[in-house]
Amino acid sequence: MLEISEAPEKNGRNDQSLEERIEDLTARIDELESREAFHEYTVELLNQTIIAQQEMLDRLTRVSQQLIEKIKEMPKSEEQSWTPEEEIPPHY
Repeated sequence: MLEISEAPEKNGRNDQSLEERIEDLTARIDELESREAFHEYTVELLNQTIIAQQEMLDRLTRVSQQLIEKIKEMPKSEEQSWTPEEEIPPHY
């Protein structure tokens, strides 16, 4: 985790030299840039996943609508109709 550097002492000086502070800040910036790049990559992967899932959902919706239409178009005859009470269980 990134840490906040300590405040300067009362006399205006800090235990770290200017070069050390610059190195620390550079390291922190590098870490932040690395994390930001990882987050960008992760967001892009998630976006691609969402797009693929939406395409699949759209296809499934179309197929289910087609099936509903086919079922509605099927002829209804009295011979084909049955009730669950008339069905003989498979173990008889």
